[in-house]
Formats: sequence, C-alpha cells, structure tokens
Amino acid sequence: MKKQLMVLGAVFAAMLLAGCAGVGFSNGAPVPVAAGPNFFSNVKANAFIQPSCKADYTVVKRDVTASAQLKSFFTCVNIGDISYATLKAEALKNVKGANDLVDVKMDYDMNCICGINTITAKLTATAVARK
Repeated sequence: MKKQLMVLGAVFAAMLLAGCAGVGFSNGAPVPVAAGPNFFSNVKANAFIQPSCKADYTVVKRDVTASAQLKSFFTCVNIGDISYATLKAEALKNVKGANDLVDVKMDYDMNCICGINTITAKLTATAVARK
C-alpha cells in the first residue's frame, strides 16, 4: 500500500511540476499559453499586419513606434492593454496629419517567473495620411 501511495504521489508531483508556456496568437494578438505551473520562460514572437485598404495614401513619417505592457498573475488576473487599437493610437498621437498605419510590425516579448507573466508588445510602422 505504501509503495502504491509513493508511486501515485510521484506521478502527481510530476504532473504538477511539469509545465509548458509560450505565446499563442489569435488574430495577431498574443495569448499566453500555460499548462501546469510555469516557473520560468522567456518567449519572443512577431507578426506583420498588412493594410486592408487600397494603397491610396501619402507617407507622413516612417518608423513610428509604440509599446504597451500586460501583466498576468497565474493566468487568473490580467492587468494592461496591448491591443492593436491602443498601440495604433499611441503611435499616431505625435504625428501630425497621419490617420493610419501601414507596414505594421508587432514584436511580442513574454517573460514568466513563478506564474507572473509580463507581455510587452512593441509596434513599429509607417504613419500615413489616407485620401
């Protein structure tokens, strides 16, 4: 009986301590993926967003940037906003005459230490004025 309990306890401990983490994507937005406890991970990813309209625009400024951060505590509590709309508004805030972005590149950096995830999103794009 003791041997069975030890084996069962070892299997349970192995399942509890085995974990994996990464960054999944849903329509270009990062989604933290965690199965089991995650004691440490550092994952980087990127995505390119192509314009969905006609190419009828004038370039106002190249290489505009914006960044934002999302904190996740044990995947139960999430604080922050790294949505494309927020990053786009931040990137266009200081560019006079621009109303849209093209050649958008999104870089994601996810760090996890003992269940506390920090996801940083950085947008780099060309600011344009659509006609």
